[in-house]
Amino acid sequence: MAEPVFCRICTPALYAPANLGAQELLVGGGRILAIGPDLATAAQALGARDIDAPGRVMPGLIDQHMHFIGGGDGDGPLARMPELSFTDIASAGITTAVGLLGSEVEAKNLNQLLRKANELDRLGLTTFIYTGSMQLPAPFLTSSIRSDIVLIDKVIGAKSAIAERIFPNLDFPALAALAGELLQAKANSGKASLLHLHVGRLKTGLEPLFELMEKLDFPASMAVPTHINRSPAVTPLFEHGIRLAKAGGTIDFTCCLGPLDNLPVGLDPVAAVKRALDAGVAIENITLSGDSGVAVPDGAGGMCAVAPSILFRDVRRLVHEGRLSWDMALLPTTVNPARVLGLSGRKGVIAAGADADLLFLDEDDRIAAVMAGGRFVHGQTNLNPYGEAAAGGGISIRPKQTP
Repeated sequence: MAEPVFCRICTPALYAPANLGAQELLVGGGRILAIGPDLATAAQALGARDIDAPGRVMPGLIDQHMHFIGGGDGDGPLARMPELSFTDIASAGITTAVGLLGSEVEAKNLNQLLRKANELDRLGLTTFIYTGSMQLPAPFLTSSIRSDIVLIDKVIGAKSAIAERIFPNLDFPALAALAGELLQAKANSGKASLLHLHVGRLKTGLEPLFELMEKLDFPASMAVPTHINRSPAVTPLFEHGIRLAKAGGTIDFTCCLGPLDNLPVGLDPVAAVKRALDAGVAIENITLSGDSGVAVPDGAGGMCAVAPSILFRDVRRLVHEGRLSWDMALLPTTVNPARVLGLSGRKGVIAAGADADLLFLDEDDRIAAVMAGGRFVHGQTNLNPYGEAAAGGGISIRPKQTP
């Protein structure tokens, strides 16, 4: 992996994600060193390269729900999807990713998931995983869920499931025991120790989570239920999500749930965000995730994997179709998931001291280049370690300044 670049980035439109207008960034050692309207003198004195970025520059995206080793196993062996590649993720503008297991845990396991997360990290991304799975009792890597989080840096929380027909998890004591382990892990590790909840379409919706919050005083901030835009016609899940968000919790909408991706029983994520906002939910209590790697109908009778690019697709749609401003549309994939995951100040923002995870857009608001940890991983780079050309462009690098 190449060394991080040392450069001054000039852009007419910097989103931090707040709209800061025309700004310059000084990047070095994988971090953002400074932001200001004119850093030319400092850059020249330090010998930094100049990079002209004619389009918008914004934080790299955070996806907190990705099937690194493939998903779709709930639809049988022909729906088993392949692993996600580094290029797939990096070219999608995702610089921080959290992997998890799907519904099939017989042939896929946490060892494989952790190994894949380490691979993606070595190639330049920031990765984490959830221990556990949709089943209870939950599997783990060490001796317990608590130990996984406390002892393994990459484990940031645990996955479980509620209101799911094939994993109903109706035993409240088992779910309460998992929540208790997460509370202990948070106290012992200082990590977010998040309870990431797959929510199915049973009519119980979020009732098990509300019961945890009531009986265990489980903090709303430690749970993120996902797939909240699933099947609004047959389940009270969306209304439950509104209730949770208004109580200070965070709800996660899934990009691939909706007619655009051949899943008409789901509510389109852009429509879901708009409906939640209209219901009085603050944008700070909403996140988006792609569920990439999972299987969806391909429209021709078969199945295909959800691509990581779906996340930026829907961020862009929030602006171009949902009529949100860029600084507002970016929150569900930058600042908000960073807060949920315990990464505030380091990820999801462009600020002095933050990681240099940057997304460069062209003049049509499409991804031109991606920087992760101060390294170009898409666009302005030669080859990634797999030997796949990182096609793209749209920004220019001028020669290194001489003092």
